[in-house]
This record gives sequence, structure tokens and C-alpha cells, in this order.
Amino acid sequence: MSASPEAAPSMTDLSGHIDTPALQLSWSEAPWDSVLFGAPVLQIGTLNLRAPGAVDDIATFAEARDRAGALLVSCRLRHDQLAESMLLEQTGFRFIEMLYQPELGLAALPPSSHALVVSRATADDMPEILDAAGSAFGNERFHMDPRLPSAIGDLRYQNWVRSCLAHPQQRLHALRDGATLVAFFVTEMRADGTCYWHLTAVAPGLQGRGYGRRAWEAMLEQAQSEGASRVQTCIVARNHRVLNLYARLGFRFPPPLMTLHWVRPA
Repeated sequence: MSASPEAAPSMTDLSGHIDTPALQLSWSEAPWDSVLFGAPVLQIGTLNLRAPGAVDDIATFAEARDRAGALLVSCRLRHDQLAESMLLEQTGFRFIEMLYQPELGLAALPPSSHALVVSRATADDMPEILDAAGSAFGNERFHMDPRLPSAIGDLRYQNWVRSCLAHPQQRLHALRDGATLVAFFVTEMRADGTCYWHLTAVAPGLQGRGYGRRAWEAMLEQAQSEGASRVQTCIVARNHRVLNLYARLGFRFPPPLMTLHWVRPA
């Protein structure tokens, strides 16, 4: 193996880095997902292929991963990092999804007649929102990877929503048409004036009834009222219906990302 001493994992097998002439790689644990799977879940944060020999060097990470007993490793790359994605595929990773990060400036937001009421969610809203979160995200990577149990994905998003009531930065919003919950959003206001939409969903039983555009317009107004200068989010390419919605609302689409998974063989 050609890895130099600098390739040794740092601190713990659940986090570390490799820095050699051929490869730069860092990883850490995704603790919220480790809880779901009952085993360590890791995420690769940095991956840059520098020269031939990286296949030997990345073996250091594979050894740390196996010592940790990791069940799942995810990696998100720029769309043009094909050499890096091929390196990962040589070590058992598989392509899962292409992601877009649409964004929209709010300086000249057109008027809307959405007629929905937006409010910060409370404990009283949680049963309805949790029910929606348990079935609203079928296009996401935890549902689409056939090697993972789909129920894990449902629980993951329910846990995320549940955590928002006490989260220091993320806010859970309920959108209602009269007394009916039609959608929910998890947002975060960032220091640069960006309102980031972490989770966006129309209640599954109300999809296809025109609530999508109305909910999105309502949340654009909400972001503007909170002082945001732009909105940004992340969406998988396979969710073409919502991609079309973002396009109709005037969002721009920077270059995409891609996600790969390694799953421990059964």
C-alpha cells in the first residue's frame, strides 16, 4: 500500500483524514443517522483526486470504516468530479442521485394570492406534520437506494421534523388552508441573508390539487418578511414535478451535485 504516514486516520475511526500526494479525503460520523441504523454511519466531507495511486491510499479509509463497523457511508461531489466518483465506485460505492440547489433573489418578489396562513409550528401541529413527513419524501436517497430499508427514510424525516421545535437555528413552519394542514417547511436563516429551505413538503393527501405553488409562494413571502435577501434549497433531479415548480417561480439552478453510497454487504 502506498499511503504515507500522513494517511493515518486522525483521532478516531469515526472521523479522520488522508492527505497524500495522490489523495485528499476527510470523513466524519453522521450521528443522527447512526442512531437510526443502530450502527455507525459516516459521511465523506472532502475528496480530491490528485494523482495516480489514490486507489492504494483510499484503502486506509476502507480499513478505518471497517474497524468502526460502519453500515453506510455517503459522499456528495460536484457534478464534474467524475474521476473521484469513479475512484469511489472502484471501492464499492454506487451512484444514487443528482442534486440541484435552486436559488432565488427576493428583491423583486411578485405579488401572490396564495391565501394560505403560515405560522411557526407548535406541539399541537406535530401529529399532522409527523404523519405527512412519514410519507412525503419518497424521492430521497434513503428511499431510492434499494439496499436500505425504506422505513428508515420515513423515520429519518420524522425525527428531523420532531427535533425542530427545540432546534437553535432551524424553524418548522405549518401552512394551512383554513383548518387544513396543506404543507410544512423546515427553514434556516443564515448570516449572509439566505433563507435555506431544508425540508419542503405538501401533505401527501393534498398533492396534485394546486397547493404546491401556493405553499411555495407563501414561504417566499415569509422569507422576505423575515429579512432574507434570497432563498436556497436542495432537490433531487428525479423529483421532476417540483423542479418544474421551481423553474416556474423563477429560481436559477447552479451546477448540480451527485451523491454516492457505500453500504456494508449483507
